[in-house]
Amino acid sequence: MDILEIQNMVKPKLTHPADVHGECRFMDDIASLMVPWGWPHNVGRMYGYLLLSDKPVTLDKMAEDLRIAKSNASVAARTLEQFGNARRHTEPGSKRIYYTAPEILSGPFASKTDLFDRIVRLLAANEAIGRSAEVNERLEDMANFYEDMRAAVQGVLDRYSPAGSATRSDDAASLGNRTATRAR
Repeated sequence: MDILEIQNMVKPKLTHPADVHGECRFMDDIASLMVPWGWPHNVGRMYGYLLLSDKPVTLDKMAEDLRIAKSNASVAARTLEQFGNARRHTEPGSKRIYYTAPEILSGPFASKTDLFDRIVRLLAANEAIGRSAEVNERLEDMANFYEDMRAAVQGVLDRYSPAGSATRSDDAASLGNRTATRAR
């Protein structure tokens, strides 16, 4: 047996359409990009899969196509749903659950604006504990940075949100104005 015969034996068989059209590469690339956000690889691959799906897909179908255990697919789907990156659908009279990519693009970013708001409030509230003018200035600069990040992300969310849908939490919406530390 020569090296070519051995290589041909271990080559994966391309049985899924995703393997033929480059979708697997796309799903893997999405997964790699989402790892720094704390997503496990299977969650990222499932997100890529849902982005490429043109109709609702069952958990069984996703597990089969992604070649993962159904239990792993279930965890990935719940994770995506929790962060707003998947939407659950049901059929009347059926227990079968279908998933799609969400129509609202904000996904986890709406919660990031809330996080930015909490950071800004924490920094503003604790500025007085600074040990020096330099420390106070650093805290103020950080508060300003996170407020600018929140405003930028919120601006994008507002621009891409369907009319009338909320992308900010009530807590974040009630904050409204820039912090008092902002000198503008």
